[in-house]
Amino acid sequence: MNELYKVENDIIIYHPEISESHKDYNSKGLTNLYKAEESHFWFLSRKEFIYQQLQPFTLERSKFIEIGAGTGNVTRYLMKKGYQNVAVGEMHLSGLEYAKTYGVNNCYQFDLLRSPFKNEFDTVCMFDVLEHIEDAELALNKVHQMLDQDGHAIFTVPAHSWLWNRDDKIAGHKKRYTKKEIVKELESAGFEVEVARYFFISIVPLLLLRTILNRDTNTPICEDEYHKEIKVGKVTNYILLRLMRLENRMHKYIPNLFGGSLFVVGKKT
Repeated sequence: MNELYKVENDIIIYHPEISESHKDYNSKGLTNLYKAEESHFWFLSRKEFIYQQLQPFTLERSKFIEIGAGTGNVTRYLMKKGYQNVAVGEMHLSGLEYAKTYGVNNCYQFDLLRSPFKNEFDTVCMFDVLEHIEDAELALNKVHQMLDQDGHAIFTVPAHSWLWNRDDKIAGHKKRYTKKEIVKELESAGFEVEVARYFFISIVPLLLLRTILNRDTNTPICEDEYHKEIKVGKVTNYILLRLMRLENRMHKYIPNLFGGSLFVVGKKT
């Protein structure tokens, strides 16, 4: 880490021009996201699945960074589970300030495509981030560069182009992945892929219904669409959370042919 940086509010800032250009980043959106993360079945079951799956590849003492962490939801959960040498990285200062408010101490503002880190971390995680990046090849090369030898990169990404819908467009997704596609991209960046498996398998019929009812169109996205809250009925949320927790426990026994998302682990070689 030889690149110059400055410190504001205990946040280490490498690329201030990026954060300056995102000063208008919607703080209400972060508040809505945080509220959803605390109760929505998708966020709860996802972070539980991530914790369950990453344990064979990273120790509690591992030097760990989550890139594109938003409010630090997954990192905060891992800290509660005993991971302490953790950090978050974001382009947006508002996201890092939010993460600090909820107990994440090591916060770095930087542009991944110009990452200042080399051979720095045992584990680099990007949970539903890669699909937002136009130049995924460069992003993966930078992640590879950030890792120490034999370190692990851990990803989740949305799966299957046939599940593409307007919410993908609103979220700024560039693509949804198949297992074959994500494995090829990681291998091209120098990773040995140790795990590539679908999850959110049980709710694929619901996701397909969403695609049918909420098709992507060429109409411009209106401002309200960016700021809408993430809502699901309480009873529905309860049932889906129980269903996903059952899937998480039984994942080894479920055929892994498709799913709403992919969990992928690559080892730096």
